[in-house]
Amino acid sequence: MKNIWKNERLWCAVAGALTVIVGKKVVTSEKTRQLAVSGLAKGMKLHNDAKESFQNMKDEASDICYDAKTKAGLIEDEIPENEEVTEE
Repeated sequence: MKNIWKNERLWCAVAGALTVIVGKKVVTSEKTRQLAVSGLAKGMKLHNDAKESFQNMKDEASDICYDAKTKAGLIEDEIPENEEVTEE
């Protein structure tokens, strides 16, 4: 009879089965769910903060560009702020 304790294939099968059992317990645990939800929430917040910062940079760059063009005389203010537009 073969020595069953030295059979490498048997130990690989046993290790695979134990990995599945332990893995299922870890994946379905409440703590894992809390960590996943927390990580996802932090990622979403980071994404929204980055989008907001990028939009602010775009707005500021647009304002600077408009001001520079106005000073250079390339753009004239069409409607002064203290005048009203009247249609005739």
